[in-house]
Amino acid sequence: MAGSGKAEKPRSARFWRAAYVITGTETGRRELELYYQIPPQRVRLLPHPTPAFALKGIIPSANLTARFALKPSYLLYPAQFWPHKNHVNLLLALSILKSHLGLTPNLVLVGSDKGNRKHVEQAAAQLGVSSQIVFTGFVTQDELIALYKQAGALVYLSMSGPENLPPLEAFALECPVVASHIPGASEQFGDCARLVSAFSPEDIATALHEVLSNSDTRKALITRGQTRARAWTSRHFVEGVLKIVDEFEPVRRCWPSSSASRT
Repeated sequence: MAGSGKAEKPRSARFWRAAYVITGTETGRRELELYYQIPPQRVRLLPHPTPAFALKGIIPSANLTARFALKPSYLLYPAQFWPHKNHVNLLLALSILKSHLGLTPNLVLVGSDKGNRKHVEQAAAQLGVSSQIVFTGFVTQDELIALYKQAGALVYLSMSGPENLPPLEAFALECPVVASHIPGASEQFGDCARLVSAFSPEDIATALHEVLSNSDTRKALITRGQTRARAWTSRHFVEGVLKIVDEFEPVRRCWPSSSASRT
């Protein structure tokens, strides 16, 4: 551990100590095998479950559209301010929507600053879209549900993933999704999200215009997203983990309990 005075073991060493490694996609499986040399037979595939709170059908009490003076059909991006969350390419897409298509949706950015918020603010000012941006900081779960429910679309343009929770939350809460077409995204989202090139503001702008302006596209994404959200829940995930534990039990019984803490 850091600060303990002892050298921390490489992550690959920790992977090798594990009986099994769980990942959510075949893409994740291939990356584990490639980068950490994990034998294929020790990797188990369990899709990431939809967060339970999003499936409860809670009617939010918060009215954030009034609190933040949000125009209808705003865009929502819940992500901390890291460079890899790709906020700047989204701002460039907003600029294209404004200059070429006459659309000026609000963009609601939820998340804490990890050192990149000032850069995002400067980019928004340079592009002339600062007036469209709303920084909420931390929000409660009830407020987050309200933001999903009232949004025109969730935009999730992270450079990494695809095991990210917000798209699954949006699926469950009837919010159409525009997401990065990164490795594994098609496998996780299928046709439930409008996938875009994360580094093409033009592609992002085209997708946002389509989702915000075409009611048929919106309805189709919402319907397919709800089906996906309910197809793999926390209960399914736990059942999958228990099957893995049962599979390992014949191996584990060969060691005495006292050896559990030994290498």
